[in-house]
This record gives sequence, structure tokens and C-alpha cells, in this order.
Amino acid sequence: MTTNAIRKPSITTPLGNVYSRAVEDFAKGISCPRCECDVYSIGISLEYFVGSVFMAMADADKLVPKADYTHLAMRQLDKKEKIVAINNDKLNQMLQYFYDNGGPVIEPPVDEQKASKILPRFNSLINAFFDRMDVLVHESFTGKINVSEMDNEINTFVLEMYTTMKALYREYELRNAFDELIRIRLEKD
Repeated sequence: MTTNAIRKPSITTPLGNVYSRAVEDFAKGISCPRCECDVYSIGISLEYFVGSVFMAMADADKLVPKADYTHLAMRQLDKKEKIVAINNDKLNQMLQYFYDNGGPVIEPPVDEQKASKILPRFNSLINAFFDRMDVLVHESFTGKINVSEMDNEINTFVLEMYTTMKALYREYELRNAFDELIRIRLEKD
């Protein structure tokens, strides 16, 4: 079940098409989670998106040293790699379960019907995140906030989004996966 969150940025950012493509790629790469691997996929895509924004800012913002943004982008890559490792472990566990039990189909904890009920709220959260990012990129580029403030704001946005998404689910596996994403976000580098 994919998201309908693809949309045009509400604010024209100084990053132009680079930012629009990053938004589009992120929105296309995620779906309303039905299992923990879907949750980790959101985390991976989000870290890639944020890293892409920082790299675009490094290339576009002539007032801030490129290294400041590049450092932040590399931190996102580190977080992405941690999420990938957790996701791979979960996939290996599922595969082992599959082999140990004679190959039964493993149904996701959230069925299509429940996912369709969650989807509008999920899309709303993704769109709100994009709206906040639009404003943040614009403010950072125009000098209203500095690089550190931008990083802190993004971290706050992401933590709020993960926490709200977690509240959409009662299933332990998905709630635990969101907790893992939150834990990784809170880690000090």
C-alpha cells in the first residue's frame, strides 16, 4: 500500500529541482507500514532524503562552508546504515522462520483493511513533514537559521513524526520498530 504523499513543495525552495526530486523519491520509496520491515524502510528512505537535502544545501549555500552540510549528510548515512543492519537482521530472522517451519507464508501483522484506515493519517504526517522541511530549507538558505539549528529542527521533526506514527499502531512489532528508529535518532554521534 503506497502513500499518496507525493506533492509539489508548498514553498519554492532555493534548491529547486534537486529538492523536488528528493521529495518525490522519498515519497515514492515509502508505504504505509504493514510490518516492521516497512517501518525500517521508512527510516532508511528518510535518512537518505535528509542526507540528500544536506548535500544539496552544501552545493547551493555559498554562505556556509560546504563541510558543515557534508558532515551532517554523512551523519545521516551512518544512521541509515544502522537502520539497514537492523532491517537485515529482521529479514534474516523471517527467512529462518520460513525455513524452520516448512515454508509457510508469513502474513504481516497489519492487514490491508487496517492499513487502508491508517493510510490517510499516515499521508497527513508525511505531508506535514514535507511542509515543515520546505519552510526549514527556505529559512536555512536565507540565513534565518544556521546549520546547527536546521539540524536540530530536522531531528525534532523526525522524532515527532516517528512518535506519532508509532501511535497509529497497536502491534508490538511495528511499535518496537518505531522505537528503534527513535533510539537511532537520539544517539549522539
